[in-house]
Amino acid sequence: MRSSNKNKGPTVTTAWRRKGGFAALMASTLILPHAANAADAEDYELEEIVVTATKRASNLQDVPVAVQALTSKTLEDLNIKGFDDYINFLPTVSYVSFAPGLAQVYMRGISSGGDGVHSGSQPSVAVYLDEQPITTINNVLDVHVYDVARIETLAGPQGTLFGSSSQAGTMRIITNQPDPSGFAGGYDISLNKVEHGEAGYSAEAFVNAPLSDTAALRVVGWYEDEGGYIDNVYGERQYAASGIEVDNADYVEDDFNDVRTAGMRALLKVDLNDSWTVTPGVTYQNQKSRGSWAHRPDDLGDLKFRTFGDEFANDEWIQGTLTINGKIGDIDVVYAGAYLDRDNESSTDYSWYAEYWEGLLADYGYDCLYYDELGGCADPTQHITGDEKFKRQSHELRLSSPGDSRLRWIAGAFYQDQEHDFDLRWVAPDVPTGEDYSPVPGEPLVWITKQVRKDKDRAVFGEVSYDLTDQLSATAGLRLYKLKNSLVGYYGSASSTYCAAQPCLDHPNLDKATKDDGATYKFNLSYKIDDDKMVYATYSKGFRPGGVNRALTGVVAPAYEQDFVYNYELGWKTSFLNRRLRFNGAVYMLDWKNFQYSFLDFSISPLTLITNVGQARTKGFEFDTVFAATERLTLSLSGSYNDAKLQEDYYQDDDDLQNGVVSAPDGTRMPFVPKLKLTATARYSFEIGSLPAYFQGSWSHTGESWNNLKVADRVLQPSYDLVNMAIGVEGDGWTAEIFADNVTDERAVIYADQNNFVDFPVYTNRPRRFGIRFGQRF
Repeated sequence: MRSSNKNKGPTVTTAWRRKGGFAALMASTLILPHAANAADAEDYELEEIVVTATKRASNLQDVPVAVQALTSKTLEDLNIKGFDDYINFLPTVSYVSFAPGLAQVYMRGISSGGDGVHSGSQPSVAVYLDEQPITTINNVLDVHVYDVARIETLAGPQGTLFGSSSQAGTMRIITNQPDPSGFAGGYDISLNKVEHGEAGYSAEAFVNAPLSDTAALRVVGWYEDEGGYIDNVYGERQYAASGIEVDNADYVEDDFNDVRTAGMRALLKVDLNDSWTVTPGVTYQNQKSRGSWAHRPDDLGDLKFRTFGDEFANDEWIQGTLTINGKIGDIDVVYAGAYLDRDNESSTDYSWYAEYWEGLLADYGYDCLYYDELGGCADPTQHITGDEKFKRQSHELRLSSPGDSRLRWIAGAFYQDQEHDFDLRWVAPDVPTGEDYSPVPGEPLVWITKQVRKDKDRAVFGEVSYDLTDQLSATAGLRLYKLKNSLVGYYGSASSTYCAAQPCLDHPNLDKATKDDGATYKFNLSYKIDDDKMVYATYSKGFRPGGVNRALTGVVAPAYEQDFVYNYELGWKTSFLNRRLRFNGAVYMLDWKNFQYSFLDFSISPLTLITNVGQARTKGFEFDTVFAATERLTLSLSGSYNDAKLQEDYYQDDDDLQNGVVSAPDGTRMPFVPKLKLTATARYSFEIGSLPAYFQGSWSHTGESWNNLKVADRVLQPSYDLVNMAIGVEGDGWTAEIFADNVTDERAVIYADQNNFVDFPVYTNRPRRFGIRFGQRF
């Protein structure tokens, strides 16, 4: 019999949300992409949006793929700077975020809550910067958004053209390219103040400089200082076994979670002749953050947290790219290569872990196993230092036939290598540093994980489209791939006899590798009812690589296998009222087979393990509507509904299976999947005196979601609504604006952390923020 409590669990209290006058605000707030120009009053329509979802430049309305695009104008109108901004305007995407540069994204309900571990599963959504993949194993690269042409989201499996980790969808950030036809430049500056927090500012600029009739250089730079709003308040800890008491008086600080982001991008475009163009480029960014993005409203108060050590991250990365476009006869040739080098140094308070486990796990030093110089118990207060180096190179060569032929095709080859070198150290400053205790003599270590993970991917792919009639077209795609995952290095505790016997880092206790291969495919039929209306049907398959497990005990943890998503989709692309109204959407069902899930079970290993647990199914729909109501007013509404559920009982291990202990029964909702997400926008143009002016507002709604798959361990994260507003005037090449973000001062529950068994942090969003912006274009 199925359990009757499959969706029961505690609910995150409403104290974690800030109430506001949302209904009244929304009576006047529906923003969107820009309205048509007032000068076009006699004949206006929505702008055409060009996307590259099929690796060809095509009109959004002609592509039989579920694509949402935030155009350059939309990004500018919405004051979008980075991940935390644009993610709220992509209703097909859900996410979890712990700090800047530490987020995971999900699409169409493909989420088990079991990713984000450096040695675990790869993401289910791929992220691209222009032609190059920048998908990282355990977090999304937080690319600053400025001088960006558009952000595209391709919902559903994209395994044929975009490969591994595109099993649920793909996000693409497309930058503006150099243009030899003329000079262009501009800058934007802004000042803001976060309620309950500090002031912030940003300065951004770009220049497009023709070097000749056939060459141009485009350079972009940015600096942003985001003020903090979380207070680190005074607190004390007492460790039960030792009786040691500590406080955090040295770390108390108001508004301690600030962020500074600086970076630049340079692209050089050279037309070698009428057929060939080469575009080398480089992007660099350094993001320094301090503090925590969590609070504890139920016991410490709103926007209050408590740490017992420094918390910071220094995330620095550089990417070099080379894109070559050319023609051989009438065949288009594209080569896209990139090299990404990312270095993230961090420190995280981990004292809560020692408090929870002291006296329970003597082998890990949380009782009196460690002594100070006087023979008493050492203070077990600890923190984690991280030095993570991530390197990735990718190369793609593809050929494509003319896009206006009855028979169209794309064929290519892809190669990439990823390397993640992570050195994570659990440091307790008071523990002894002798060779009998510390893996690295002289360092007060409790635990160390020093490993190198490598992921290799090779593939050939192709798609063929054929117009069966003037209205009916068919597409078939195939990707053949080979994968390899390896993990080598050391992990262990300071009391390990292995460490006492020999140097830990010179003699790894982990050296594993696994290989996979396979095929993914896509079939599509599209039918054009007329020039403004199309319907399509798609069956597609997406995949994610498998990998190796770690296990410290005598239990041998087998490698985890690939998992697959099978997508059944019916979609439409339509325009009405002389193309003033655009209404696109899709209904779909996705089957997620043999999906990967990470869990922690100390009876097996003190390390996170990954296993393939069964299958889940998502039934849903998504839509995107834009309406140029008048020459002055444009409205939009987009959203998604995803009912994602487990399709069979999940047992954590064989003992639970034999004893009938179900961790998650058939029908359990998948974690981090809100059933409903909506975004509405509106923009209205008018005049102030002789100057053009505008008012805009935006609203996003994220439904409630669970934070864990296991029923006994999860809580329900409540829904939340965010409202932004702005009013501005435009002069001859300049714009001035007053804006307000999160007008109702909502406290979103982005993630309720039940893995922290003592503090129970709640990761939240930025409070209400007011500011001014000024920009000029030349």
